[in-house]
Amino acid sequence: MGKCNAANSSVVVEKMCVGKSNCTFPVNSNTFGDPCEGTAKSFAVQVTCSIPQNHTYWDFSLIDPMMEDFMAATRNHTVIINFSTIPAWMYKTPTRVLYPDNPDREAHPGYTQGTELVDPTGKQLGEYYGRLVSWYTQGGFKDEYGTEYHSGHDYIIPYWECLNEVESEHHNTPESYTARYDEMVTGIRAMADPDHKITFVGLALAGRETSFVSYFLNKSNHQPGIPLDFISYHFYASSSNRTDPNAYENFFKSADGFFNQVNAIEDIRKALSPETRTTIDEIGVILPDDNDPHAPAFPSIYWNAAGSMYAYIYGKLSLQGIDVLGESQLVGYPALPELDLEPQFPSVALLDWTTGYGTARYWVLHMLIHNFQPGDRLVETFVVSSDGGRNPFCGSILNLENLMLECTDIGAFISKIDFASYGTPSGTCLHYEKGSCDTANSTSIVETYCVGKSSCTVPATTEIFGDPCYGTVKHLVVQAECSHGGGVQPNAVGGVYAQGFIDVKTGGKKVLLVNKGNSKAVVTVPAASGGSFVYVDETTMGQTSEVSKNIAFDEIELLPFATGTVHYP
Repeated sequence: MGKCNAANSSVVVEKMCVGKSNCTFPVNSNTFGDPCEGTAKSFAVQVTCSIPQNHTYWDFSLIDPMMEDFMAATRNHTVIINFSTIPAWMYKTPTRVLYPDNPDREAHPGYTQGTELVDPTGKQLGEYYGRLVSWYTQGGFKDEYGTEYHSGHDYIIPYWECLNEVESEHHNTPESYTARYDEMVTGIRAMADPDHKITFVGLALAGRETSFVSYFLNKSNHQPGIPLDFISYHFYASSSNRTDPNAYENFFKSADGFFNQVNAIEDIRKALSPETRTTIDEIGVILPDDNDPHAPAFPSIYWNAAGSMYAYIYGKLSLQGIDVLGESQLVGYPALPELDLEPQFPSVALLDWTTGYGTARYWVLHMLIHNFQPGDRLVETFVVSSDGGRNPFCGSILNLENLMLECTDIGAFISKIDFASYGTPSGTCLHYEKGSCDTANSTSIVETYCVGKSSCTVPATTEIFGDPCYGTVKHLVVQAECSHGGGVQPNAVGGVYAQGFIDVKTGGKKVLLVNKGNSKAVVTVPAASGGSFVYVDETTMGQTSEVSKNIAFDEIELLPFATGTVHYP
């Protein structure tokens, strides 16, 4: 209440309204008196209506227009639908969770309160989602009291993802989420999918917590007959600087660390439920201070860096057999005062918020969709530096990342580890020295991973090397030798990534190229002359698609953070 307030306001309104289905009263000094003469006054009231027995409330007026637009835009395409947040009234909360006055414009950061369901059996939750899906696929539903709600919708929804980033929303545990997944699947099948045509996607983890994966994929933790069709999780890279393109090179190092997490999850999936498929359905970059209204604008080359990171992840995870990779998100924007909008993750946008056209992130995705397809065969591909690498050669990586070493000549293998230190080593390649913090058996550990192999990946983690100096930032450095030729560190900052494919329909050869660095690179692709090169780089900004050109020579120039596809003649 303000300093100016009619003390009898509540009493007056109660006399006029309590016990009635509706009420009207004049808001003036004759009704309430004048608590501050000469001052402009307003009136506000909050009321609670009694809840009639045998009655429910359903209102799709705000969500239906969005759902209808989405389904129209994706007609003839496969979609995964996710109504991700369980209504607050299903949870026990200390106080009643109120809705914002304008849900179209106001975020509600405190909405997802509570961890314990009002109905601990989960039946209420399952039936709610069953009716929700029925609204869109069966033309409507009957509520608990037999009242019919008609929608007229008959959409085909082939995939339904159960909740989103569940370890954050309502702080689910592996046990609580698994129980809620089972009840949702049961309710949806009973009310909307009796023929079991819907494929279900579980987990949708913000992180990659293996405890969730292990528990969820253990069939003994589920009710009989519950399908484990898909699991899903997310990945976002970042950088230390919002506006410096050189800092964007670290997107790829973050991706390398993510691949190690994917490997761990895949090991669990293959052991517990090998028939379950995987969709990593949110992949992107979130720059520092992204939702700060005063954050500086990032340069346009950022879109190319983020797009090329997605292409890099596409190539790497195709080798691992991941089924679906989703790029997040279609719409984002900075603060738009003219529309009274606060920032909404502008660095994650696929569309330019000023023009509506695709950013480079969008066109990289478009290029991948139209140049590669399920069934294409991946072939072993090597990238050799212009000097053929060095021998001995070196590699270094920060703690929690993966160090990759590779011999460049065909048939060559890593024959010797001259030096290795996990801790605080100093010096440069060929002149490394151990620091005061060092894992004594670093060399033997790296030998186990690498000697006798053409390439190897060594996780720079305390799980592998122990922790020689707790609380200190550590690095892994290695000096190695190849049996002949030279060697390189493929995941060094910058550099070019390549992956070859054989087209499933034509048998034609094609190569995905990604420049991971903020500098121009020249790549020689043997026998590519006479073919074509489809690419997205900083010169294609403003284009309505990726650009294609004929290849006159085997050498291809890649501008900073460029992505392209070579089609052999």
